[in-house]
Amino acid sequence: MAFLNAMKYVNSPGFFLNAPVIENSQAVMQKLNERYELFVVSAAMEFPASLPEKKSWLAAHFPFITWQQIVFCGSKAIIKADIMIDDHFKNLDIFSGETLLFTQPHNVLADAGRHNRVNSWSEIEQLLLL
Repeated sequence: MAFLNAMKYVNSPGFFLNAPVIENSQAVMQKLNERYELFVVSAAMEFPASLPEKKSWLAAHFPFITWQQIVFCGSKAIIKADIMIDDHFKNLDIFSGETLLFTQPHNVLADAGRHNRVNSWSEIEQLLLL
């Protein structure tokens, strides 16, 4: 029952458009964008109605990320890069590069396994920018 309620909530209009911005993410992402070839990848096809909301949210909060740097896909298995930052094991487990598991409520109790756990964007900044 909780799963069905969660799915209804995630599929409701405004869910992705009104998502909060994680502390320090904007500043760190801007620095990453200046140093690395940065792409924002979202397995958005799982929630097709999320595509315009995610695009609008990114434009509002991360205006330095161009439309050419945004990849909406069904599975992140197609992504070939050096580093992936993600909060889901299903995306990191299939990735061949360096993986950073971003702590979120749904993964906080899980063993990070082969992934490097990061708890904040400040930690990402320490790892990748300093």
